[in-house]
Formats: sequence, structure tokens, C-alpha cells
Amino acid sequence: MRPVQLILIVMLIGILFLYFNRLRSGLVDRVVVALFVVVGITLAAIPDVTMKIAAFVGVGRGADLFMYLALVGIGFFLLVLYSKLRDIESTISELARSVAIDTAHEPGRAADPRPSEPFPKKE
Repeated sequence: MRPVQLILIVMLIGILFLYFNRLRSGLVDRVVVALFVVVGITLAAIPDVTMKIAAFVGVGRGADLFMYLALVGIGFFLLVLYSKLRDIESTISELARSVAIDTAHEPGRAADPRPSEPFPKKE
């Protein structure tokens, strides 16, 4: 086994432990991450498999196949992050509207410059 293979395997196992211990996720997410780590360890330990898969799909080298798949994976990851960002922005907008409506005052009447509570409780 070459040193780079050992480094890659240790890094993948570290990523797996970090993901399981630090990040909250659903069962499907955990299974997908575990599957990617197992595939990554397999491809790092047995690089000839990557070459055979690359030859089968018509790519010159296993490293090229890995790069193509990594680019697709990064694109998917960016789309997921963008989707989550849009959800968060939508939630913040709804909360801001709700707070604005709850703290609104009647037209023609001045608002209390110092409310007793920053966000009055609903009764």
C-alpha cells in the first residue's frame, strides 16, 4: 500500500466520524455519506478498480473519471446548499413580517420609543 492510499483512507474515516459525531442528519443522509466513504476507501485501496470502471465508461484514466464525478458531486452539493439558503431566507422573511405585524402601531399614534419587551408576547 502506498502512503497516499493510507492518507486517503485515514482522511475518509476521519470525515465519516466527524460527520456522524458533529452533524445532525437524517438516516438517509447518514447512509449516503457512509456509502460514499466505503466507495472512496475501496477506490483508494484498490486503484485498479477505478481504471477498469473508467475503461468501461470510456474515460482514459481512473483519475479523470474521479475528477468528472467530483465535479458533478460538487455541482449537486452547491444546488443543495443554494436550496437550503433559499429556505432560510424565506423563513427569515416570514419571521420579519410576523414581527413587523405584531409590533405595528395604529396610524396617527406614535409608537412607544422604548417598549417594555423587544418582542411583545401574544396573548
